[in-house]
Amino acid sequence: MDFRAQIEQAGFPEGVEVSVLGEPQGRVFRVTGPEGRGFELLLTDDAVRMYGEGPSVATVLKRLHDRVGEGLPPARSPGEYEREVFVGD
Repeated sequence: MDFRAQIEQAGFPEGVEVSVLGEPQGRVFRVTGPEGRGFELLLTDDAVRMYGEGPSVATVLKRLHDRVGEGLPPARSPGEYEREVFVGD
């Protein structure tokens, strides 16, 4: 399943955007909402190797969806958001 289809299936509310950015350690999944709020989750390459691509991305999207439900924190500065890291053992 492609990433956009996974996002649609996750059921994020209207006005919330999910994007992915590459980083040397893995990929950063960013969810942003109104008023400059957002949250990031770094999915490390080690986590993908350990748990697999599909389960890892599904877990990340679930966490992002949960965080939207909890309320997104304000940006620390423009484009800089609170971040969690999903690591492999």
